[in-house]
Amino acid sequence: MKRILSSVAIVLGVAMLVLAFALPTYVVPKGKVLPLDLVSTTGTPKTPGNLLDSGALASGKPVGDNKDKPECKGDNPQIKCFINKGLEMQSQRFTTAQEPSDKKVVTLEAGQTLFRTDKEEPKNLISASIDHVTLDRKTQMPVPDPTSSIELNAPALDAAAKEGKDEEVEASVAPFTRPGITYQFPMGTDRKSYDYFDMQILKTQPIDYVGEEEQDGEKVYRFEQTVPPTELYPALRERLEADGELSKGDKGTLAALRLKFPAKVWGLKPEEIKNKGSEGEKKADEKKDGENGEGEDKKEDLGPEVEMSRYYTVHRVLRVLPETGVLVNGSEEVFQYYAQDDEDAQRIFDNKEEEINNPTRTAVYFPGAWDDDSRAAQMKKASEGKEKLKLMGTILPWILGVVGLILLVIGWIAHRSARLASK
Repeated sequence: MKRILSSVAIVLGVAMLVLAFALPTYVVPKGKVLPLDLVSTTGTPKTPGNLLDSGALASGKPVGDNKDKPECKGDNPQIKCFINKGLEMQSQRFTTAQEPSDKKVVTLEAGQTLFRTDKEEPKNLISASIDHVTLDRKTQMPVPDPTSSIELNAPALDAAAKEGKDEEVEASVAPFTRPGITYQFPMGTDRKSYDYFDMQILKTQPIDYVGEEEQDGEKVYRFEQTVPPTELYPALRERLEADGELSKGDKGTLAALRLKFPAKVWGLKPEEIKNKGSEGEKKADEKKDGENGEGEDKKEDLGPEVEMSRYYTVHRVLRVLPETGVLVNGSEEVFQYYAQDDEDAQRIFDNKEEEINNPTRTAVYFPGAWDDDSRAAQMKKASEGKEKLKLMGTILPWILGVVGLILLVIGWIAHRSARLASK
């Protein structure tokens, strides 16, 4: 009986030692994969920002106290008259795993909305998007196949809005191959820069590691990125045309990215007008000369038609629990505005504080940061994943190794004493 027990102890000891070595070298690496039941919700608190009211612009009705300003009276109020300053807004993102997902890949669907808090649904919507991206569960990076797609939604800026109708426009980006991270860093995040895919400019820009911080007692990595002023229209149009002709929704979405108004409506002085001598300006001058003819009343001189394009810039800060790659905190200072060209856009960006304090070209300015609930929920999920990896990769192997070694020694001593007793 003693010999049997000693043999059992030796076998168990060897098995535990084998398992102790196998857990960190084989089992844990196999377990470092994205779950198939991934779900997360993040949002910002009510945050003051600036917003060009598309409905007010289309109807020609200045917002708030702007209606009392001299430049906002009459038949041709300036663009600045339709910009809400200090308007409270909120952003929300809901991310969940969807099909197709299997043992190798997981598809994430991320729905994001930006809305104003002074109106009820659906009049409160500023913008919305639904993003689909398929990730390799092992590397946590997008698969090299055209599986990513984006759906965009925003209030109409056309005749429907002028008539006071609460219509929205929808556009869909054809499936495309997508590089870079967005919602998840690799498990075992390194202290280095990563390519980050920006939903607005539809391409990647490096997001840089800047240091370590502590959040809720955990060590986290801080990453920062500033996207320089980038024109939105060209990249979006290229994506929308990838699957053929532009739909009505596509055209409606693009319409808000390039606006044309007389120079005076933009608030431009003659010396600030670019591309002078253009065909549009010549026609405007001809029209002006005709209107100033003998016997006719002189109309208000609004200057030439000037087309401006929307530019986008953002300062993004992300904090990541490196062991799991889970985002545990984030903030984005989003700034979109209209400019005549790249040089004009850079000038406005260089004087951003002036534009924020006295908006004249702003489409939206929103300095959003995650609220307390979002940070706590993401940290809880990240910490649980970290503890699971620590248990499987460190604590359990040590316990198994020590117990296995003890059993092996006890078994060997018992087996040796049993042999001596039998002699």
